[in-house]
Amino acid sequence: SPCYTNMCNEGAWQATKILLSKPSTGTKARSSSVLNRNSKLYGAMNALDEADVSSCWNSDAASTTDDGDSSIYYTVMFNRSVMINEVRMQFQGGFVGEECTVYTSNKDTTSKKDMVALDESLVEPEDVNELQSFDLSTEEAGKRVCRTVQFKFDSSTDF
Repeated sequence: SPCYTNMCNEGAWQATKILLSKPSTGTKARSSSVLNRNSKLYGAMNALDEADVSSCWNSDAASTTDDGDSSIYYTVMFNRSVMINEVRMQFQGGFVGEECTVYTSNKDTTSKKDMVALDESLVEPEDVNELQSFDLSTEEAGKRVCRTVQFKFDSSTDF
């Protein structure tokens, strides 16, 4: 299952990347699914834990909603405005989220109605156990400035 590791922002082009998703900055994470509903071991916040490299978010099979959506969602709420230029994800080998769409919102929300899909929103993670980077810097700046970023996984090698 996906292990979301970090979200970075390059403040100045030559500057070191700044980790925006540290829980110590007030960032929170939520997901639509947690393996066996065991949030302590597999909850969304675990994926933001830099101190424990074995800590990650594990999703369970998605249940279909009233509107027919059976996607898995992972949402990071920064609780402040940030500009995202790059997203980094790491998955367990053999278990990768596929067909991943990236959304942003200027609100502290998990509501789909408040999300805007990035124009270059489809990222295609590979089925490897390496940290993967996705450049969002070509996206319109107004859409990259956000308070919330959400990842929608329409399928996975383990759903």
